[in-house]
Amino acid sequence: MAQKNARSDQFKQEHAWSDPLHIAPRLSGNFGELRGNHFHTGLDFKTEGREGLVVVAATDGRIARVKMSPWGYGNALYLEGPAGITTVYAHLQRFEPRIQRWAVERTYAGRSLGLDARPSLSEGLEFRAGDTLGWSGNSGSSGGPHLHFEIRNTANQHPLNPLDGWVAKTDSRPPVLPALWLETTEALRTWTWTAGDTLRVPTQVRLSVEGYDLLDGAPNVCGLRTLEAKATRGNGELALRYSASWTELDFGVNKDMNAHALYPIWQSQRDQVHRLHRLPTNRLAIYGTPADDGWIRLESGEVASLRVRATDAAGNETVREVTLVGDPSAASSGWTPVELDWTDRTVEALPTEAGAWSNERVSLSWPEGTFFEPTSVGWTAKSDEMGGTLHPQAVPYRKPMHVSWAMMASAASWQAGWSVLPEDAASADNWVAVLRDEKGEVDATAKAVIEHGRVELDLTRGGEWSLELDTVPPRVLPYYSGTPIVSNGNAVWYVEDTLSGLDDLELRVNGEWARLVWDPKRNMATYEASDGMHPLGEPVELVLKATDEVGNDAVWSGTILWP
Repeated sequence: MAQKNARSDQFKQEHAWSDPLHIAPRLSGNFGELRGNHFHTGLDFKTEGREGLVVVAATDGRIARVKMSPWGYGNALYLEGPAGITTVYAHLQRFEPRIQRWAVERTYAGRSLGLDARPSLSEGLEFRAGDTLGWSGNSGSSGGPHLHFEIRNTANQHPLNPLDGWVAKTDSRPPVLPALWLETTEALRTWTWTAGDTLRVPTQVRLSVEGYDLLDGAPNVCGLRTLEAKATRGNGELALRYSASWTELDFGVNKDMNAHALYPIWQSQRDQVHRLHRLPTNRLAIYGTPADDGWIRLESGEVASLRVRATDAAGNETVREVTLVGDPSAASSGWTPVELDWTDRTVEALPTEAGAWSNERVSLSWPEGTFFEPTSVGWTAKSDEMGGTLHPQAVPYRKPMHVSWAMMASAASWQAGWSVLPEDAASADNWVAVLRDEKGEVDATAKAVIEHGRVELDLTRGGEWSLELDTVPPRVLPYYSGTPIVSNGNAVWYVEDTLSGLDDLELRVNGEWARLVWDPKRNMATYEASDGMHPLGEPVELVLKATDEVGNDAVWSGTILWP
């Protein structure tokens, strides 16, 4: 039985409603699914693997906000409708012509690579339910062509679950609860559910559960609607009680998803594993039970019955039960350490306090609220002192940690990263701290500043960071051939920076600033001919300048003739 929602029912009784696409809804993502470092705040509608499907207004309303960005939602529209409801349409290919003209004009007025602006009422960008707002695409941080659709409470911009009576989606598949996770202060272990089983657990343990939903018509892993758990001791006393429901989210605290998830597993495997407790520092408002540290303490031989129940938005449910037995020797084998010890492990960081740690060469400092739980902080220096490992690694950072260390003295030549550097390299201003994955590919970077012989930088995660000198400018060349002009009249360039990443792109057409559409997924920068900045039938001088995060520039220039 589907979730009932008085607000959606009343809205549809009093106002017009249209699903945003003219095709049967097939979803690749839903509300509340774990994503990156946040919960997903809407529905991802599949668009048959292609761009250009008509996207229509779900309600009557006016365009209250327009965004155009290489990141995040990409090209996105915010339609303010009746009864305090706003609908959001993201990753669009392009907007309806009136909106597109307004957005392009505002971009030229501000000379910005992107746009985040709010049309006034006088612009007249008003639409009725079912009117065309734009066409589906793959803009921003989209992983493939689709439409991201949200319903928000206009007053506070909190996203609401669209499957709570707003979007009708047939779903006969129940949630999946494949595994229980056990956690001690030092290690983790997974256990696959087996009906009627008895599980021997350490006498102090925390529990998490892998849980997700599967929807009809698509294989994608999606989020749950509700999750509940209860553990009852043999004498009837509750050892654990937990409930969460995904009806409304708050962007202001959405990154606290990292405190909801079993982070070491989410970080390394991306499995949807939910803690069966709410940490005291977790600010999410999705819980129906009080905050606690989650530790269950069972005496040797003491028994507790655990029951976990998950539902989806269609009302399908899955229940798993197991008997827990306290056993002091249960953590002796089959467990994976969360994180190995490191040298100079000397200080504990508390969530409620700012802190600092230092030795003779390195110092760390962090603001209050950097961590969700008390955690040990430290730094293991590399032998060449050109980097080191920031601990902890398997814990989320809610705020950046400042790292400072003394750079080694200049020498005739010395090794840094993969380059042999000259004597004056320490004074250069294009150093980058780089975190690489197991394949050696860049996973994250941070701009490093050299001041008075010390490296100063802010890091948002633990791991092995190396200091590398970025002296290579971005690469810029026509995307398809010797000329950037393609068949539709657009001018397209391939732009890539392999280390610090791009910071800015600027195009000049006959000396005048011109708008670029930047697609970092494909390293593609496009001047759209529809902007009309170029004359036809005469030579046009184009100059494209690309600047990376440490200030290296690359310039492409050429004289082009548009027919």
